[in-house]
Amino acid sequence: MNSKLVSFILMSLTCPLAWAGSLLDSIVGKRTVFLGDSITQAGTYVSFTSYYLQRLHPEKNFDVYPLGLSSETLSGLSEKGHAGGRFPRPCLFERLGRLMEKVEPEVVFACYGINCGIYKPLDDERFAAFKAGVERLIKDCKAAGVEQVIIVTPPIYDTTVKDGEFNYDQVMTAYAAWETSLKVEGVHVIDLHSAMRKARDARTEVFSRDRVHPGKEGHLFMAMSILKGLGVKVPADDLAKIQQDPLFKKVDHLRSYRSKQWMRHIGYNRERLVKPQILGETKSEVVKIQIEIDALRKK
Repeated sequence: MNSKLVSFILMSLTCPLAWAGSLLDSIVGKRTVFLGDSITQAGTYVSFTSYYLQRLHPEKNFDVYPLGLSSETLSGLSEKGHAGGRFPRPCLFERLGRLMEKVEPEVVFACYGINCGIYKPLDDERFAAFKAGVERLIKDCKAAGVEQVIIVTPPIYDTTVKDGEFNYDQVMTAYAAWETSLKVEGVHVIDLHSAMRKARDARTEVFSRDRVHPGKEGHLFMAMSILKGLGVKVPADDLAKIQQDPLFKKVDHLRSYRSKQWMRHIGYNRERLVKPQILGETKSEVVKIQIEIDALRKK
């Protein structure tokens, strides 16, 4: 990603809510969970977000738990024959209670939607299931003592269709518009979808080759959208330069390690049941990695 494109992206990101500038302080030093589907489980946008937070604010502490699960929904819906008929899509609420009990998050980021419409046209029933899932997530988070819920609207369904053809991104646009209309105390919305759609319309290259899963450029765009929503000023860095930075490599390693260990500790049910396991030396290992990160942050 060249610096001109990064500059365009930063200019195109929208942040419609006046509270965004103060949002960063609400996550400093707080146990912060990122929830979502395969895009979040892949985790690259979480790594980019954590990298910039650590790099740009070396005097602050950030405690990020990346806990996305591939194929997951909030709607509880699944298309017939998902994964070749091997298993239905998992729903967050199968594991959310255990997650809240074990992690005790203070801040929750949630990016869902792309799977929740199960790749069919917009209809009242599926839309209602998505809305109910978002509302339940907020309710369950508040009941567990979460201080801030930050909803990230879904990324785009990255395709171009002819006039009159079904475009699944229209469903994501409707989901995102509804989420941005939420007015709930302690809940904030970062509108990734609108910003990503605007940026995609201004370029010929796709963000997602399979229409759903963004490549590294797309993940960087997601991170910059989230950081913009937090009120963080992001420099126009080249993607290759970021990936070569020892600090990014170490932050990415921490994200990957912590995600795998904590997902096993919480347990989940996808293509098979993964029963909760002990953490073992995970916490002490995380401390060691963070010490190495902190040393790089001071350089």
